[in-house]
Amino acid sequence: MVDEEFEIIPVNPIRRLEKRIERLESYSVEDPKSIFKDIIEIVRMNQQIVDELAKSNDALRIELSKLPGKMDELITDMRQLIAFIKASGDSEQVGFDPNIMKPVVEKLEDLVQVNKTLAEKNDAMMELFDEVNKRLKRPQTQPSTIPVLQQMQKPPLPVRPALPPQPIPPHPTQPVNTQKQLR
Repeated sequence: MVDEEFEIIPVNPIRRLEKRIERLESYSVEDPKSIFKDIIEIVRMNQQIVDELAKSNDALRIELSKLPGKMDELITDMRQLIAFIKASGDSEQVGFDPNIMKPVVEKLEDLVQVNKTLAEKNDAMMELFDEVNKRLKRPQTQPSTIPVLQQMQKPPLPVRPALPPQPIPPHPTQPVNTQKQLR
């Protein structure tokens, strides 16, 4: 890659120069005075462009010369911030007392023990559920004849004749209706 220098150039004067050059190229040789006038104007415009470029380059140099000082300020501010953060971290570590956290640690230990017992009980419940599930899924290889034999040995229930429906007497806490019902 070739090192090239770049400059900030205003575009409007360059465009005007390009238009004038196009007009010069389009002129005929018959009018030499207008060509010289255009050339003089082009030289003037070129000089204006050079002046503007010099001014913009100077302004850019001035701004760039300010950057190292600002970078140094930024670096010192960052170092101060880091020193402040380190100092605040050290002061917090020195003031840390393990007795302050002792009740919290005890509570956490209690919670751990409770969780362990709950986990053990859950494991036992799961084992019971597995056992019940195995018993329910166990296939019966021989049909049981004992219930059938017991049913055969039981005497049949006596059959009672159907009685006509009896009216239900009123509840003692309810008032008795003494009027006859209409049909």
